[in-house]
Amino acid sequence: MLQMTLYSKTTCGLCEEAKQALSEFQQECNCTVDIVDISKDPSLWEKYQYEIPVLLINGQEAARHHLSLKKLRVLRQRMEAQPRPGASDSFPPMSASR
Repeated sequence: MLQMTLYSKTTCGLCEEAKQALSEFQQECNCTVDIVDISKDPSLWEKYQYEIPVLLINGQEAARHHLSLKKLRVLRQRMEAQPRPGASDSFPPMSASR
């Protein structure tokens, strides 16, 4: 099962798009999603205030800014393609395109 965490804040249009994409993705994938409001945690605010939304998958940063259903599917495919024994849990950077 994938554990997804979305760093977000209120009044963030990109965050709302990301939440919608994650909601749709949950319907087709065995995953859990936690939404974390970075404005309630000073250390997260300092680190991500200009970078949100930020998506972590299984604790590793997987994407920033634009997050679509298509991008989530690509990330899942990349994760599934990684060899399991000794596999890196990091994700290659995604392009800024949707």
